[in-house]
Amino acid sequence: MRLRVFPTVEAPGQARREVSKLASDIDQRSLSEVTAVISELVALSVANGARRPIEVCLRLADRRLEGALRDDGTGARAISRGESSLALRIIEGLVEEWGANDGDRRIWFRMSVEPV
Repeated sequence: MRLRVFPTVEAPGQARREVSKLASDIDQRSLSEVTAVISELVALSVANGARRPIEVCLRLADRRLEGALRDDGTGARAISRGESSLALRIIEGLVEEWGANDGDRRIWFRMSVEPV
């Protein structure tokens, strides 16, 4: 799944609506966790100055979801410098692995999900 959202206050809600399309593939708890992660990452992008569309890519394989978010803001740079926030603590509590590539302004994550 790929989606693009414009960095406005409506962006997290728009991303949540798009991610809800995974409901036919993963259980409700997993969907809630994925939705929270994407919502927080998109909100982080907006808060850190993204001006161009935020790109989100999700790949589901078996019981594993891999995701990445790319923007033109400073969110990935802040994460790669080790900065912390409530949003990052929420994300950290829901995913198994995550990180940031400052060079390409990408935040990535991996998490387990349960199929329907």
